[in-house]
Amino acid sequence: MVETTKVERLEHERLHAYAAAVELDAAVIALTRRAGRGHGWLADQATRASASVVLNLAEGMGREGLDRARTLRIARGSALELDAALTLLLNRGACREAERVAAKRLTVRIVSMLTALRNRAAP
Repeated sequence: MVETTKVERLEHERLHAYAAAVELDAAVIALTRRAGRGHGWLADQATRASASVVLNLAEGMGREGLDRARTLRIARGSALELDAALTLLLNRGACREAERVAAKRLTVRIVSMLTALRNRAAP
């Protein structure tokens, strides 16, 4: 029997963008759980967009060339959609200003990293 002390990581797990996207998803889940009555549809939209960022980023790293660029564009678009959903949650009083600011910082970083990854995938 061979013991492994180091867990191997897949390509997407080595990316700072992926780690940031997973961190943002955890923040979005926590934030939307407290959204309250009447905001379920918007909380659902935010959690689906957040999941789309993570999933499309991971999928993109398993692809090449224009196909990789396409999935990274989708991930970037989902990050922008998520940002808009969080703005709407804030406007409706369904999240705290501090939560929104923290999520915005992460979103800006992720969008920047996804843009760079996409540009490298298909010049």
